[in-house]
Amino acid sequence: MSDPRVDPRSTEAAQTTTTEATSPHAEVADRLLSDASRAQAAHEQDDARADEWGRASFPASDPPQNY
Repeated sequence: MSDPRVDPRSTEAAQTTTTEATSPHAEVADRLLSDASRAQAAHEQDDARADEWGRASFPASDPPQNY
C-alpha cells in the first residue's frame, strides 16, 4: 500500500500548484485579461468623451424649428 507518512492530497496539490505557476497558458491568459482590461478602460474613456462632446454641442446639433 502507500506510505502512511505521505499525504497524497498534499503531494498532488503541490504538483498542481507548480504546474499552474509555470504554465505558459496562464501567462497568456493573464496577458489577455490585462489587454482586455486596458481596452475596456480606453473604450469607457472614449465613450465619456463622446458623451461630453454631445452635451457641449447640444444647442448647435438640435436647432430650433422656427427659423
